[in-house]
Amino acid sequence: MTKIGWSNFVVWQCSIRQRNFRMFSGKPSEGTVANLLEIKSNKELCSIRSVLLEKNCINTAKMFEFMIKQTNEPEIRFDKIVKLLSSEYYNTPSNFDGSFAATFDNNSELYKKIIKKKKLITQFFERDTGFNFPVNITKLKRNDAKWKYTFFHNFFFNPNLNENIEILHFSPIKAAIKKIT
Repeated sequence: MTKIGWSNFVVWQCSIRQRNFRMFSGKPSEGTVANLLEIKSNKELCSIRSVLLEKNCINTAKMFEFMIKQTNEPEIRFDKIVKLLSSEYYNTPSNFDGSFAATFDNNSELYKKIIKKKKLITQFFERDTGFNFPVNITKLKRNDAKWKYTFFHNFFFNPNLNENIEILHFSPIKAAIKKIT
């Protein structure tokens, strides 16, 4: 692993996600999966699908909610979100800070394991590029813009998602990022 600038990771994530929406109708690729590892042992704890968060996501969270409430037709919602996220959405990496979130069943053992750790190593990898860095983990409150952003983002792809979930925020420790080749 070699050291790299933080913006390299954010630009890489934005381009992967935009490509996924443009070419695969939003189907997540390997590069959107966060592999979570124990700090001391480097042993893999699990892999999770991640939602890349905007720095200031309150307006986008409101827009997502509005788009969802506009119609009860999941197919129409899906088409709208794919069009939005495949267009210009990820073209401005400076709107993102590299933090990410994920949803968990509120009674799952995995959720309990992760929240207990408070800090883990994460790895993202796709094709011949990857990144490794530690993250601080916090539980988001339902009134937090990041919780709403993540919930509504995921609702587009899973209309059966309900609010009986927990959403964890993974905040990167940017100075410790390393590139995996």
